[in-house]
Amino acid sequence: MQAKTVPETFRGYVLDGFQREAIAYLLEGASVFVAAPTGSGKTLIADYVVEMARNVGKGVIYTAPIKALSNQKFKQFRDTYGEENVGLVTGDVVRNENAPVLVMTTEIFRNILFDHSRPLDDIAYVIFDEIHYIADEERGFVWEESLIFLPKHIRFLGLSATIANGNELRNWMLTLRPEPVRVVEYRHRPVPLSHGYYAQGLGITTLDTLDQYLRDTAASTKEPWREKTAFPLPNHVELVDILGEEYLPLLFFVFSRRGCEVHAVELARTHNYLTAEEAAAVREAAERHLWGRELQSLGSVSQLTAILEKGIAYHHAGLLPACKELVEELFERRLIKVLYATETFAVGVNFPVRTVCFDSYTKYDGRGFRPLTVGEYFQMAGRAGRRGIDERGFVFTMVDLNFYQPGDLRDRREDNVEPLWSQFDLTYNSVLNLTARYKTADQIREVLQRNLLVYQNERLYQNLQQEFLRVSDKIAELSAKRCPHYRRDTCTEQARRIRREIDKLNQELVQLRGKSRIKRRKQILRRLHELGSKADSPAVHHCSKKERKECRYRERQLRQAERRLKELKSSMRQVLTKERLYGSFVAKQKFLESLGYIENGELTGRGRIAAGIYVQELLVTELLFDGTFQDLSEDAINALAVCIDYEPRRDEAVRPWRLIDLSHAEEVAQELMRLEKEVLNEQRVRFHNSLHELAYRWSKGCSFVELMDEAGGLAEGDIVSAFRRGIDLLRQLRRVCSGDQLLQAKLSRCIKKMDRDVVEIRL
Repeated sequence: MQAKTVPETFRGYVLDGFQREAIAYLLEGASVFVAAPTGSGKTLIADYVVEMARNVGKGVIYTAPIKALSNQKFKQFRDTYGEENVGLVTGDVVRNENAPVLVMTTEIFRNILFDHSRPLDDIAYVIFDEIHYIADEERGFVWEESLIFLPKHIRFLGLSATIANGNELRNWMLTLRPEPVRVVEYRHRPVPLSHGYYAQGLGITTLDTLDQYLRDTAASTKEPWREKTAFPLPNHVELVDILGEEYLPLLFFVFSRRGCEVHAVELARTHNYLTAEEAAAVREAAERHLWGRELQSLGSVSQLTAILEKGIAYHHAGLLPACKELVEELFERRLIKVLYATETFAVGVNFPVRTVCFDSYTKYDGRGFRPLTVGEYFQMAGRAGRRGIDERGFVFTMVDLNFYQPGDLRDRREDNVEPLWSQFDLTYNSVLNLTARYKTADQIREVLQRNLLVYQNERLYQNLQQEFLRVSDKIAELSAKRCPHYRRDTCTEQARRIRREIDKLNQELVQLRGKSRIKRRKQILRRLHELGSKADSPAVHHCSKKERKECRYRERQLRQAERRLKELKSSMRQVLTKERLYGSFVAKQKFLESLGYIENGELTGRGRIAAGIYVQELLVTELLFDGTFQDLSEDAINALAVCIDYEPRRDEAVRPWRLIDLSHAEEVAQELMRLEKEVLNEQRVRFHNSLHELAYRWSKGCSFVELMDEAGGLAEGDIVSAFRRGIDLLRQLRRVCSGDQLLQAKLSRCIKKMDRDVVEIRL
């Protein structure tokens, strides 16, 4: 297309063709969905949209999937536009929420659309960064509902990693929007990637060499006297040494928190990448980020700062936020040469490197170990290659030959990324808000069928239905061609089978001995009598060899077709069509009616409260209405807030109630769980008390160092994250309790007690 009004450069950067194409569509008044590789410059389009909105005196909302990315964008925009023009809303942090440039998590934006807590008349554009999160198993519905309920006057820009079904998403978006929706897909990587593999004994190698080596090894061990070869494990330090300083900076993905730390410490024992001046700069940054919070005595902090001074670091969700911020700043300043990180580091944070390494090509997903998807691989691998610095980015995967099978990694091509598939989920909150907003069943049906899941499933159902008809026709055609003697006594093949069975039974009869076998002898004799009359039939049709071959082939085809027809029937029953989704809505609506949240199609007082709560809305509302929050002390409320919706790690046990007794709240949660299971066969209510004593101590003023003495090995970052989620919940509760000023004031004091020192977000 022609892009005559689009500038050639923006903020000192020469715009690529796909960036100019997207900007041209935006200037025409369209909404735009951009899918491009990591590191290709998508965010420059977002920056241009912010400029567009400001130039016409309108506001813009920038949404991101995680709080860390929201915080990072807030800092960037604040530095560009000034503190008074930029705001941040992430649930647990609220700054300047009426600013013209507003950064928030996508969940918060979806909530605003539901509860109208902020007017949107002044907003011209919404930017959905990392919009491929629409396929996230737990949170994807948030992006769908944000697009479904987006006001008609607001245009959107969606930024996504490379996906396979961009046009399908565009076509779905067209069903939601009055304006044109354009797709800009760009598959060229500005800095091309070179992919290699590392196995102990082979060094850096190719897939062809790996596969051939394993085939040769397998061939040499086929002799029964040879044991199966046990291969040595690949060593990350050796890989870093083989690559050398020419390949730095290096980002090493390790799919376990403990693994990140162990690897970094191991490398630091023998490597130091920094000069004395650079080490001094690291110490200065550490003092600025950490020492003001009195964390020197924490063993985890001492370990991290010691290896940071050697240009080595690790980064994962279990770190204190202050430690993560320190690592990110040093990495951006190129004072970290080798960083071991979990995959969360690859989400949105723009820190390109020369080389990316993978500790493994499999990861644990909460249910078991599985290979990385192609999309996940390139989300991380795409960090390799610095634009304007490197001619090529390098990616190396460590391979454990004890588990690798030839062909395992052949799909690692960027043109082979998986299509995005909707993970739409009908929450209680959504049911309540839909009930409040729409008064008729037809209106609710219409809204429900606008989601991506129904759009994709309707097409999937149609495709399954078409294949079902094709297979049914094939079965009918093959059946019509069947020999008239098939499976009858006159069939040659049937006669042969009968004779084979007679021979087999006669052999068994000869071998039977003893009184204990009399019953079996009688069974055999009866069966032989039945078969004898059939075998002696003079009407057997004698087929030619060609006819028998064709018959057997046709029967195989029929069996395959019948199996496929059975599979298609099962798949069609499982597809969630618009009628089945509406049925799920009705079931949840009746469940909420039985609990007193809906009456005669209208929300009750309980329902209105729950409609404004977006975390464990039923449990929070029940505890509010039975007086729990009014009766508990401030410190106990903080402990309770941390228990609600907390998802423990595998090794976290339930704690006894010692310092405080929140067993009533636990009983309410368990009763809701029982009702959910009984009525809906679901379990959404979540309550776990493993952190309640820590939250209680923190609320009463305990220092973080003292707190960690009681933590029992729990990760510091997990504790802080849980405390911040508790603060988010208390903010929501305070907002919906507008008629109870005493409780609002109490909740404000609760938040103040929790939101301090290490837990406080400093921007």
